[in-house]
This record gives sequence, C-alpha cells and structure tokens, in this order.
Amino acid sequence: MWTLVSTIAKLLDKGAAGERLTPEEGLALLESADLAALGWAADRTTRRLHPENYRTYNIDRNINYTNVCSAVCDFCAFYRKPKSPEGYVLDRQELLQKIQERCKAE
Repeated sequence: MWTLVSTIAKLLDKGAAGERLTPEEGLALLESADLAALGWAADRTTRRLHPENYRTYNIDRNINYTNVCSAVCDFCAFYRKPKSPEGYVLDRQELLQKIQERCKAE
C-alpha cells in the first residue's frame, strides 16, 4: 500500500514539474482514482505555467442538433449511424428554441 502511495506521489510530482509521463505512468495515475491528489498536481502545474493570481475560463455551449455521424470515432458513445432508428436531427423550430433558451440562461 505505502509503495503504491509513494509511487503515485512521485508520478504526480514528476508531472507537476513538467516532466513527461509514460503511457504506463499515466494509466497508473488514472487507476489510482485519487481525485484530490490529481487536482493538487493540476493546480501546481497551472501555477507553474501561469503564476498570475487570476484565472480565466471559457464557457463553451454546444447544441447537438443531431446524433447522426459517420466518423465512427473510438471515443464517442453519443453518435448513431446514419439511418439508425435511434438517430435524430432537430427540426429548425426546435433548434431555434434551444438557441433562445441558451441566450436567456446567460
């Protein structure tokens, strides 16, 4: 247990210092499931790269007008193949309604 903890701590320190992690090291961090420690390392990295005392954020809003896609990306669980019975394309009125809702929310 302690060996695992010290190994994870070393990997977090390595990453936060800007050193490259191997795919195996990245997987070890992912499998450690220590969200607080990962957040701490991410904060250290951010502060190293951007020492200013402020942060900015970009709010990105996407309206998915369809879930039909032919790209077949390995990471997407959202898409449906063309002609799938689960596929949809929003009609123009429904799309405009979603845009108006988005504008009111901000």
